[in-house]
Amino acid sequence: MSVTVAVVAGGGFQGQGIIDAVHAIDGARVVVVDSTSDALGELQADRYVQCPPLSEAAAFEASLIELVRSERIDLIIPATQRELRCLACMHERLLNAGARTAVCPPNLLDTLLDKKKLYAALGAQGFEVQSPIELVADAPYPLFGREREGWGGRESRVVRAFDEIHEVERDDLARSYLWTTYFDQFDEISTDFAIDFQGNVSRVTLRQRMRTSGGFAVVSQSIEDPHLARRVDLLADWLRGQGACGLFNVQWLKLPDGTCFLSDLNPRHGTSSGHALAEGVNLVAFLLGRAEDKDIRPRRYVRTVRSLTQQTLPLFAPERVKGVVFDLDDTLLDQKRWMLDRMKLAASMLAGEVDVDDVLAHAYFALEQGEHARLIDAICERLQRDDLRHRLLEAYRQARPLRAHLFTEVADILRCLRDQGLALALLTDNPPQTQRAKLVASGNLADAFDTVVFAREHGAEKPASSAFEIVAQRLGCEPKFLMMVGDNPARDALGAVRAGFGSCLLLQRPGGRYRVRVDLLRRYAPSVAERVWVAEDLRGLPLAVRLMQEGAYGS
Repeated sequence: MSVTVAVVAGGGFQGQGIIDAVHAIDGARVVVVDSTSDALGELQADRYVQCPPLSEAAAFEASLIELVRSERIDLIIPATQRELRCLACMHERLLNAGARTAVCPPNLLDTLLDKKKLYAALGAQGFEVQSPIELVADAPYPLFGREREGWGGRESRVVRAFDEIHEVERDDLARSYLWTTYFDQFDEISTDFAIDFQGNVSRVTLRQRMRTSGGFAVVSQSIEDPHLARRVDLLADWLRGQGACGLFNVQWLKLPDGTCFLSDLNPRHGTSSGHALAEGVNLVAFLLGRAEDKDIRPRRYVRTVRSLTQQTLPLFAPERVKGVVFDLDDTLLDQKRWMLDRMKLAASMLAGEVDVDDVLAHAYFALEQGEHARLIDAICERLQRDDLRHRLLEAYRQARPLRAHLFTEVADILRCLRDQGLALALLTDNPPQTQRAKLVASGNLADAFDTVVFAREHGAEKPASSAFEIVAQRLGCEPKFLMMVGDNPARDALGAVRAGFGSCLLLQRPGGRYRVRVDLLRRYAPSVAERVWVAEDLRGLPLAVRLMQEGAYGS
């Protein structure tokens, strides 16, 4: 069953971990909601929606409720601390519109978001927190100060003497900051977990923050700490008793003598909480009730490194894009999964002669080795069953899975391109009968296009120009106004460029069949390379097309 998660204020760096967790859930799509354009999240979301800023409260609330209804949002998760109170106050209205919201109730947020109140509440429950210190002349300097409602390393200060503070600042800093003893040596440990809507607590991830930058952990490592794990369990129990819900990031300071203080409790995901996903704990899946039992799967011990990555979008000089032509297999449709589903049906027809699981394992490894065209032969060789070849081939030809799996972002991207006024076409190789079956099994994908062209019905498969020319004629566009989107450097890129298409996007999906060496493409086919760009998925396509339509080249 499909599910849609909205990440509010997810356009920036802090939404990335949640987006990754959603994409790791089979059949889940993510809608990023943010007030900015040209944001990081626009290249990661299945659908990116620009909404009014939080400062325009009425407009923001109306926009979000309408989005819940129109996009059939199942779950809303805040990416930053700013929107927590607003979403908490909207909880009932959002629930009536159809979406649950992963936030704590307003009265609990009043405590959790104010460090002074939080420390008092935690201390009363017996949790080890540092004692707040008054910012006065005879305080035991140096002191470490954090904004009472701040988060991360934002605006934190170290004051080594009272006279360092300007007189004008003193009253404000004493009132708006929480001041504690400054430690220059400590280990910083983060714990990440979720509390679902029934009050269940996920498995807890313990990680040491090995390196930080700007207050964010960029290198984290899994650790074992039984004492701290028990403290986290008690903390989660206390939160449950207060009606808590959502994602939580708790930070602890561990001193050289073994003393451990709770330093921060964030009622939202931690920016580097992707470490939990790397350990095998999907906190978003847990909130959705889709996580496996936490006591069954063993914990993976990992070190995670967060790095800045760059995604490049083309600003092609020649012509603006009027239409986009898509390949089918491994571009829109998960071809490996289709072939394995088909093989499962075929092997089941021969269940009295073969072990179905054994056949599927051999099929999987054959596909990973690129033996798509000789799959049946490869399986029979591995099974040492030459006698099986004919019967397995016939069963495979008859097999027709009821469902073909599209990649998660496909439906949203096609809809977005249509909203941009683009003509859309599908151009596919392979036997037309098989390809038509895939289109039906994918939920009538053909309906999303202005035309569907089966290359074999028009002379030859790609890279022959004939089918490309037919597509251009049917769309009523000169080839130079068309962009090809595919995964095969020869069939899709070379074929499109030879046919006069203006550009080509080559997808390099994880686990895909073809992995283009861009440097070698530039060396051996420079005329093709100058019209090609490469991405892992389709999510950057609407923005790239928009930039090209706006004539951003050279601006």
